[in-house]
Formats: sequence, C-alpha cells, structure tokens
Amino acid sequence: MPSSNVNWPLPLTRQNPWFPGQMGVPGTDTETGLRLHSTGCVFYVDPNYPGASDLRDGTNPEDPLLTVQAAINKCQPYRGDVVAVMCNNAWQYHNNADGYLTPIAEEVVISVPGVRLVGVNPSGSNGVPWLATDDNQTLIHIKALDVCVEGFLFYDDNNAGIRGIFAEWGVLAFGDNPTIRNNTFHGLAIGVQLEYCWYAHIHDNIFHDGKGIYVDPALSGAAYNDIHDNQFDYCAFAMSCQGMDYSFIHGNSLSDWRAITGAAATDAGIDLTNGNRNQVYDNYLSCLLPAAAPGDYNDYNTAGATDAWIGNHCMDGLAVTRPT
Repeated sequence: MPSSNVNWPLPLTRQNPWFPGQMGVPGTDTETGLRLHSTGCVFYVDPNYPGASDLRDGTNPEDPLLTVQAAINKCQPYRGDVVAVMCNNAWQYHNNADGYLTPIAEEVVISVPGVRLVGVNPSGSNGVPWLATDDNQTLIHIKALDVCVEGFLFYDDNNAGIRGIFAEWGVLAFGDNPTIRNNTFHGLAIGVQLEYCWYAHIHDNIFHDGKGIYVDPALSGAAYNDIHDNQFDYCAFAMSCQGMDYSFIHGNSLSDWRAITGAAATDAGIDLTNGNRNQVYDNYLSCLLPAAAPGDYNDYNTAGATDAWIGNHCMDGLAVTRPT
C-alpha cells in the first residue's frame, strides 16, 4: 500500500542542452541543471552519494544535496518544485554489505507553499527511511499551504516523543491542504498530528504503534479533512481526533489485539469526541458489534454527537449505529 504507489515527479528537464551553467556551482551545466523558469525545479537529496554537499545546486542527480532542509530552502512558492530524496539502506534489517547506510536523519520545517517532497524508492518498499536522532523531535513540520509528502518510512525504536509529521496553523503560517500519502510510520509516539488544519488529505499510509493520526484536544481542532485507505496496526490509538469537524473517514483498516481478544480498548479506534458532522463509513474494525463489553464497537470508538456513522465493518457484522 505505501510507497510503492509513489509517482516519479515531473518535469525533469526544463533547460536547453546548450545552457552553460553557473560558474562555481557544480551540476548546473547539464540538461537537468539550474532552471531560471516559472515551471518547477527538481532538487535531489542523497546523503549516501560521494561528495554530497549542501553547497551544490542540487538540480543534477549526480550533484545532489546532503540534506532535505537545504533542498526545501531552495524551493520557491508555487513554482511546482519537487524535492526528490534518494533511497537508502538504513532499515533495521539491512545488510551492511549493500552500502547506502546513511538514513535521512533531520528535523525539517516546510515553510514554502506548493512543494512536493518525494521519497524515491523501489516499488513495494515501505519508503525511504527517515530516522529520529533524539527525543521529542518532529521530523517534518508543515507550516505552509499545499504541501505534499509521500514515499517515506518514518521510524524510531530508541527515542521517546517522536512525531512524524505535524501540520500546524500559526500566525501567517498555515499548514492547510496538506497531502500525506504512501508513507509508513513505525515506532513513533505520533504519526501525523493536525493542529487547526483544514482540508488535509491523508491516504494510503501505514501506521504502527503510538498514536496514528492525532488532534490534541487542548489545542485547536481540525476540519474538512479526508482520511481514507490507511492501515492502522496495533496502534495505542489509531485515530485520536477529538474535536475534528466536517471530515470524511472511510475505507481504513484498524487492527488492535486488545479489541480482538475482548480486552478494554477504550477509544483506541476512531475517537471523534466533541466533533461535529463527520461522516465515518466503510471502515474495517477489529472489534465486535456493540455488546456492552470491553473492546466492543462502543468501547473501541466514540462518535461526535452529530456524526453520521454508516456501514462500518466489525468482526461479526456490519455496524449501523453511531458508537457512544
């Protein structure tokens, strides 16, 4: 489901072959070099490439940048820029002999609107590994409109309080309209957090452990979001989205060993407490139909008072009521 569906970014070539390049900047004298044009640039990031440096131009894959943040800093609003991050071999079961052992390991702030950040990886991969290096890090902080993030494996097994992606509203920095797709979130405290974020499109991701998608009830809510076709495997809380309004949640698959075995799993599924007018339909939930028992449909989920919950699949049948 995740990164195997990533589409390669286009366009790749925007300059005439005779372009002489920019003196002193490696990589600008090629067809894929520096583009002074209103259409987008592709900036390449590969910390495993020999000589990779943030002093380079970055638009030639043979002269890549070292860090994602350096590439983001070269982007311009709504030019159609793409940051293409090359695959690495840092997944926990890698073979050292294969090389490419350096992961993406940084905190990135995206404050340029209209940017697409793409992990370029083999078909069927869980994504380009992106690791935390210390406690309480936010790996990607979205503070601009119309940002797309796809094709990454955000994971950590050694640090606490790690947040994968945080789309945040702020003063003149609005993280609205993000697209978060084809990623894997493994071993994090929070996969994706939304803070007063509208029109988020979150789909075809895999979430393991922690809180999958989270809205902090102590902060501003989120609204008009579309969350679909994600997998949540044994998360402490799959979708803890209290206060979310006017959103669509559909086609997701939630698996939780507590609910499967009849243990208490209070609000560990879809929690829309204090939300309004959400539509929740055609999700697959590893719990039993309402039975006034631990781990059942009503224990596992909570609806907002004005939500519509339509045809959600439980282990023993179709739920046609709103969970309470």
